[in-house]
Amino acid sequence: MTILTFMGNFSENLQMLTPQLHAIIAASVSIKSSQKLKKILEIILALGNYMNSSKRGAVYGFKLQSLDLLLETKSTDRKQTLLHYIANVVREKYPTKSLFYNELHYVDKAAAVSLENVLLDVKELQRGMDYSWREFSVSHNAILKDFISRHEARLSKLTEEAHIAQDAFEDAVKFFGESSKTMPPSVFFPIFVRFIKAYRLAEEENDQRSTKSPSLRGKRQQLELLSELRRKQGKETRHVYEGKDGAIEDIITALKTVPFTARSAKRSSRFFCDAAHSEEHY
Repeated sequence: MTILTFMGNFSENLQMLTPQLHAIIAASVSIKSSQKLKKILEIILALGNYMNSSKRGAVYGFKLQSLDLLLETKSTDRKQTLLHYIANVVREKYPTKSLFYNELHYVDKAAAVSLENVLLDVKELQRGMDYSWREFSVSHNAILKDFISRHEARLSKLTEEAHIAQDAFEDAVKFFGESSKTMPPSVFFPIFVRFIKAYRLAEEENDQRSTKSPSLRGKRQQLELLSELRRKQGKETRHVYEGKDGAIEDIITALKTVPFTARSAKRSSRFFCDAAHSEEHY
């Protein structure tokens, strides 16, 4: 680019790139630090292990893309999914966690950002500033001097924010056991956008169903739904509410005190909550 073009477009480019970097930073930090989201994922992991327990040993985590599968496990009438059950569990057992999505900031905006292109644009601006300095060192042009003095610090701040955004995203992706090479922002953030949208819709549909048929709010009806979904998975057919309160009730109750972890050597429908074995990522 020519110096005149660079100078003329500098402020516009800066104003375009800054909010994109801020969105990546805010979304990455909030997703990684959200304790409410962490609890939701613990519940999903526990229920996923429960539904698969008769076929294989329990696992310590799941791929983020698996969140999309929560909508594919449907009841016979195809009106309810595993996500509907999870939303009910959260509302009844963990009401303070039900608005977990309010802790996730600018995720929708971050989903629309190509971080790779933004970083390239920042480097291009830095090359333009370096070229301006070289030209000024030869010509000592007053206009160039004024431009550099007014905008060099702004570019330095943008460059710093670019590094912060890159590091914040890397940390968030690694926290969930993924790699930024295979899961760029255009893949990572939309997973959460879709999950939030589906979860909120499940909440609304649960509310509508409860209003029309109050009896569906009962614990037994919810457990029957889970039992049906489990049978559709081709797993064992016993009722999930066996015993005093049922295996699934034990799982949900135990999660209130310590994080969920699975001891993979144990092939059982039970789950083990052990603070000493807690895992950091999913």
